[in-house]
Amino acid sequence: MLIAVTSVSLLFVGYVASQASRQQAIANEERLFRSALADHLRTIVREQIVIASSDQSVQKLVRNFDPAYVRSSFDTLWSTYSHSKVMLISGEGDVLAESFADYTHVIRRPISETPELEVIHEKMKALYLQNRVRVPGGFGHKSLQGADPGEYAVMGFVHIDGKPAIFGAMPIIPDDYQETLPDGPPTVLLSALYVDSFLLGQLNAQLNFANFGFDAETGTTGSGPHHLVTGLDGDLLGVFRWDSQTIGESLWPTIVPVIVILSLALGALAFGIAWRIGQLTTSLQASEHQNRYLALHDTLTGLANRLQFNRVLESSVKNLPDKPFAVIHCDLDKFKAVNDTFGHAAGDIVIRTMAERLTTAVGKPGLVCRIGGDEFMVIYRGSVTREGLIDLSRALVAAGELPVPISSGEIAQIGLSVGIAIAPKDGSTAELLVTRSDAALYQSKKLGRGRYSFYAESQEMEVGPDGVLTLSSEVRRPRAASGPAE
Repeated sequence: MLIAVTSVSLLFVGYVASQASRQQAIANEERLFRSALADHLRTIVREQIVIASSDQSVQKLVRNFDPAYVRSSFDTLWSTYSHSKVMLISGEGDVLAESFADYTHVIRRPISETPELEVIHEKMKALYLQNRVRVPGGFGHKSLQGADPGEYAVMGFVHIDGKPAIFGAMPIIPDDYQETLPDGPPTVLLSALYVDSFLLGQLNAQLNFANFGFDAETGTTGSGPHHLVTGLDGDLLGVFRWDSQTIGESLWPTIVPVIVILSLALGALAFGIAWRIGQLTTSLQASEHQNRYLALHDTLTGLANRLQFNRVLESSVKNLPDKPFAVIHCDLDKFKAVNDTFGHAAGDIVIRTMAERLTTAVGKPGLVCRIGGDEFMVIYRGSVTREGLIDLSRALVAAGELPVPISSGEIAQIGLSVGIAIAPKDGSTAELLVTRSDAALYQSKKLGRGRYSFYAESQEMEVGPDGVLTLSSEVRRPRAASGPAE
């Protein structure tokens, strides 16, 4: 009887342990996915800031509507950040312009023609009123420095153009207050990325989930790991699902032999249980270690990912001003052409090769991170003198100019654009340093790519009569602070 009771108990313990292990593994993966998704939504808003937080945008998108400036701004969000859909919505609830890939359509139509946008518009108006401040000559907005995007922007999922998409929406606001906002609801800039193979690839770049996909408008989730997606109105839009990477170690092959052994000796049973518990503990520890590594590293290159970048950046900011450092934003030029010409496998080779080259160029004083797609960021804690950073930037740009061998004896010719923000000179918060290094990178792209720019020079941009950003006459002259590698 004792052997029978013990055997049944072991069977029950084995069943419970297997179920608990499986559920814990699924919960860990779902938590990692939610973190990656939230980070991607915040990234959309941070990319919008280049256009939305600008005195020039207030003048040409709110005060005096300028179609040429609209097209230039939308083209920046499409070509630089690959935003699938961009819309400009007036405070009165009219769609003033919308993009279809690289084409911008300037038209005034009521937002009611797209009911999904009405909920976003109402939430954006309420959030704007919480952040609006009165200034001489009109209204302004609370500072974005140090603020989480969720404090001033609306983010989430929406069904647009017949497709599910992730979106970020924020008001057009001044940055230097040479312009002010009129009374009334805000003019809103909305950017969306369709949930397609491109977005799935970006989301899964650091997670590396097996059979990762999205099912639109389904109410079934199954027992595996998943993430339900709803719009702001609560309607179900679909579900992300994947195959669990961590499979609980089966206890049955061990328990059954142990039960047989119990018929001979209860002592052998005790030894077998203790041994298996030790094995299970080791397996769970190894799984947890793997999950921690995956959470902080990019699976394609082995570099630090965006989560680790954010943690190290916050830590570095806390040591200011005693320990200055630089945030260097790097973006590959003509990378899309590599994927289109040679395929995504060749694109992966280019990404891995550039990761090795950047790590070699930066050396021990810096942390090289891949933050998604063809973007890299460097936290450089070495010498942040102007001359030292110019030498480093030239080395980075030169690394991008070297041809990359790919399969079948072919080579890919790309390039690298670099933007530099120095702490605490250019900012003393993580959000501000990222924004300003991105602004410097934007200048490098506008100057013709394959070059580096310091944030200070990005402030010397002017607008031509056609509404397109150009350099002022002073910046056009050759200078060491903004230029190609020599």
